[in-house]
Amino acid sequence: MENSYKGTSSGSKYQVFLSFRGPDTREGFTDVLFHYLSDAGICVFRDDELLRVGERINGSLQQAIDNSRIYIPIFSRNYASSQWCLRELTHILANTSRSKDNKKILPIFFDVEPDDVKLKTALYGDVILSLQCEKEWSNEEVDAWRKALKEVGAIKGWEVKKYNGQGKLIKLVVEEVVKKLKTKHKPVTEELVRDDDQVVAVSELLDINSDEVRLIKIYGMGGIGKTTMAKIVFNELSSHFGKCCCFLENVREKSSRTNGLVELQKKLLSEISHYAGSRGIDESDYGKKRVEEILCNKKVLIVLDDVDNMEQVEKLIGERNLYPGSRILITTRNKDINTPKYQILDYEMEVMNTDRALELFSRHAFGSVSPPNDYNDLSRKIVLATGRLPLTLEVTGSFLCRKKTIEQWKETLDRLRKGHFENVYEKLKISYDALSFEQKQIFLDIACFFIGEDKTYAIYVWEDCNFFPHTGVEKLISLSLVKILENNVFWMHDQLRDLGRTIVRMENPMNPGERSRIWTNKEALDAIQTKEIKKNVQALYLDIHARDSPNVVVQSEEIGRFEDLRFLKLSGGIFVGNFENHLTKLRWLSWNLPPGKHEWANLHLKNMVVLKLSSNVYLDDSRLQDLIQMARKLKVLFLLNCAKINGTLDFSGCLDLERLIFSGCFNLRKIDGSIGKLKCLIDLSIVHCESIEYLPKEIGDLVNLRHFTIKYCAVRNLPHSIWKLRSLCEVYFIKPKKASGAPWELHRDIGILQNLEVLEVDDPYLKGQIPSGIGRLSTLRILNLSGTNVSEVPKTISMLPCLQRLKLKHCDKIQELPMLPISLTHLEVSSTSLWVVPNLSNSTNLIELTLDGVRGEGELCTGELRWIGKLSKLKRLSLRLNNVHAPAELASLPQLNELYMSRLDLQTCPQLPLSLEKLYLDTFISTLSNLRNLSFFCLRESPMQEIQIDGFQLPYLRELQVVECEALESIGLSSMRKLRVVKVNRCGKLIEIQFSWASESLEYLVIYYCRSLKRLVCTGEAGHANNGSADEMISCEGRLILPMKALKKLRGFELLGSNEIFEIHIVGSSASREVFYTFGCPSLRSLRGLQNLKNLRFLSLLDCRGLQVVEGLDQLECLSLLRVSDCESLERLIDLSTTKLPDDCDIHIGHCKKLCGFEEGFMGPLQSYKQCGSNA
Repeated sequence: MENSYKGTSSGSKYQVFLSFRGPDTREGFTDVLFHYLSDAGICVFRDDELLRVGERINGSLQQAIDNSRIYIPIFSRNYASSQWCLRELTHILANTSRSKDNKKILPIFFDVEPDDVKLKTALYGDVILSLQCEKEWSNEEVDAWRKALKEVGAIKGWEVKKYNGQGKLIKLVVEEVVKKLKTKHKPVTEELVRDDDQVVAVSELLDINSDEVRLIKIYGMGGIGKTTMAKIVFNELSSHFGKCCCFLENVREKSSRTNGLVELQKKLLSEISHYAGSRGIDESDYGKKRVEEILCNKKVLIVLDDVDNMEQVEKLIGERNLYPGSRILITTRNKDINTPKYQILDYEMEVMNTDRALELFSRHAFGSVSPPNDYNDLSRKIVLATGRLPLTLEVTGSFLCRKKTIEQWKETLDRLRKGHFENVYEKLKISYDALSFEQKQIFLDIACFFIGEDKTYAIYVWEDCNFFPHTGVEKLISLSLVKILENNVFWMHDQLRDLGRTIVRMENPMNPGERSRIWTNKEALDAIQTKEIKKNVQALYLDIHARDSPNVVVQSEEIGRFEDLRFLKLSGGIFVGNFENHLTKLRWLSWNLPPGKHEWANLHLKNMVVLKLSSNVYLDDSRLQDLIQMARKLKVLFLLNCAKINGTLDFSGCLDLERLIFSGCFNLRKIDGSIGKLKCLIDLSIVHCESIEYLPKEIGDLVNLRHFTIKYCAVRNLPHSIWKLRSLCEVYFIKPKKASGAPWELHRDIGILQNLEVLEVDDPYLKGQIPSGIGRLSTLRILNLSGTNVSEVPKTISMLPCLQRLKLKHCDKIQELPMLPISLTHLEVSSTSLWVVPNLSNSTNLIELTLDGVRGEGELCTGELRWIGKLSKLKRLSLRLNNVHAPAELASLPQLNELYMSRLDLQTCPQLPLSLEKLYLDTFISTLSNLRNLSFFCLRESPMQEIQIDGFQLPYLRELQVVECEALESIGLSSMRKLRVVKVNRCGKLIEIQFSWASESLEYLVIYYCRSLKRLVCTGEAGHANNGSADEMISCEGRLILPMKALKKLRGFELLGSNEIFEIHIVGSSASREVFYTFGCPSLRSLRGLQNLKNLRFLSLLDCRGLQVVEGLDQLECLSLLRVSDCESLERLIDLSTTKLPDDCDIHIGHCKKLCGFEEGFMGPLQSYKQCGSNA
């Protein structure tokens, strides 16, 4: 069957179904429409009825119709002559009728008119009559066809003849499909009330039809709706930018964190770049350079949300030229945000008009678009009193939702009116004022300290303070005052955060020591150093870094003046004195204690609930014992990078402990047996503690333990006693590589762990059969025994109703697999002992499957893979099996995006699914020509001597890798108009790589350890406009010529380990090239034409021992890094009198013993290099 599928990156099911008559439009209009939709990231099914056999619609075609959300029938003159087209149309109509308007038909009238389709003319009408007369079809079926044609023909669509050119029409179709599918939209609240006038105004400023770069700034007060406006505009325009769009939220708040700007840069690069552009970024200046490299070559749409200073803008979009047509949208409260590079167009955000504000308020207060009649006037007055600010309307509406009487509403109105009209905090404060005392404390704690903190830890503290936190947090959520994110941490709108902090500041505007909470360093330090008793302060955060305040010493009596402190977070400083009778009410202590001469004593934490100690080189077991010996209420003990903790800690004094975490305590050698007394412990985690080898058997006494984690420790094996802990939900035992141990097996009574959901063990000393009792673990979701030596999987595994993920990677003792549960979605198995291909026909829910059973040379796996066709949900498939026939059923996998096949018998050249985007093979097969959607292809360990790839066969191929093909001598690439990356690695006999002029999209060419390589050949193509300069295009043997006319977009060239190249010559100028790297080319004598690489930024010449000439280096005005090492024949490099290299260019020179003046090496900027050179 010749069907085409194009998958989105998310792997979703089909979004669009194309129905067409093959001979009429297949190779023209339909093909172009298909690829335009695919380029927009839309998952398209294209069916060719000519190649179908049989009379029924079923299988993948039926599934494609059922799963699609939009149907595009392309009506051509012969459409009605195809029974397949008519059947498709009938099924399409039935699907849309059942969908309750969730599915749409968008008809295109190619060379017919709507009246033809509605059977008002003879064109289709006569065809239907003839079909009815043939008697091959029942009257019911023909009537259904007739009905479908009439109904679909009546739907408004596009008539091709009314448009000047098909390209414009196809663009309109794609835009309409993207609009209906909302492919890359940002979520907005369900209660959204749009202000279309403002949306239009901002969109007009952005003017996406213009090729110029535009930066727009939406400014206005907090809570006015800037972010929501930006999301709406982003959602409407993102379809015009494909993948190259990114929405960065909360820039102000995120950039204030440690490495916050770096994380934002990484997010930006990962979203708009096809490659791993964010790797290796560890500081913002380097991140800025990487961002600039991408943005100067891509048309992008970027939203920077809530910016408050110019540095953030410069770090996130750079200061170089942006690609024409790019759009940057900034939201900010700071009207003065500007950039010297581009003019920023201003848009001042206006408040909502009264009608829209009333609708937004009503959605939250009444769950409808308007208030009931008896509340209409009052609601309007309240809306006006809020200042019509969206956040205030949302919070006030949520607050009044539970107020049932008119009197309560009037009281709220009075309070709104008493506040200053412009002051959003006064409006939001009404919801705060309605909270109970305990709920207010929770709200203020979150606003000042707990945003981004784990909810579980905070709950412990609030419970001990009798704040009733479960009810309180739920109340805050219901009032839209706080949200819980997916990772169980608190999130709060910055306006609400500022409200909470303002409330605290107003407790005493002049004296922080009289407030309930202090969170800024200066105010905290001032409060500590004043001698008054601070009875009001409940929570304090003090961050003293040695580089900022190297001499800060905190005396015990200074801390002791905070008599009612219940939360304390300390970082840095030196603490001394007797702490007896101090901090007696403290519930939470986070303490990062760097090296220093600390002399504190008698710190008894009687009411401590959460204790988090990190980077603490002062704290040993004895001092920690003193801290917790009286901590009878302690619930959480978290020790991070505490180097002196070795494991003698006695837990007898904190029997209520529920969570115990050791992380990075590299001297921890044991856990005291007293841990068995912790009957309340539910979470025990030991991670990256390399010295601990044994766990006490008393762990088996932790009767309430649910989460047990041992990762990257030297623990030899799990204690047998844990297998009797019926409460266990998750067990992780991951050993570091090369760790020692002793053979052990999973306990035969594992079946008693009735609550177990996750079991992950990675330990080569685990051996034997997986116990049959595992079949009784009815809640098990994840079983991962990768890297172990388990030898057999029991048949009882099929009895696990919830098992979704089974990973048995590098389990080389496993010979076969039994029937597996139907619930599986992910399966990975690799074993050198696998002798029979498992039958997975029952595992119809699999999304990802890896089978790796490569045995010794000549040894075969028995069995077949024909069952693969039943796994219709597969998106990723990896098969590495000795001489097993590749199944023809691969073609029937409609959602397969990524396929890896190695060692299989491919002599029959199976048809591959057209949905494929990534393909890994060990031989080049003829059916590759059908993979028009393939973007990545890797040929690995192939015995072929020559490969030829034509862009007409693979028009969307963007990356090609050829790896470890030892017999390969020649690679030919022609008409590769989308190809951007070519990587060739360890092909020892490779002599030449041949490109055509039509490879002009190539951006990266990487050649590693192809020691026989002698030439790159750039040849012309028939009819190509640039076919004339043959002398530039053909490289002589051993003389590598890089013609920039043919490789005009080449940004990076890397050549490593080539023995036959004696000269590299860059011919023609290029503004794209940024990286040039050579390593281990002993025959290379000259590098010429560097002056043609105008924007070259990184140049590395390493281990080229014969290199004598480097021509054009002094003309590289943009170079930022020059590395030259082990070039023993190089005598001159930079002409200090004429060089145009920038003074801040970093230069690294080493082991160049003939380089005059720099025989001993050099590292530093060019400016210093000049000084050394002048002194030489």
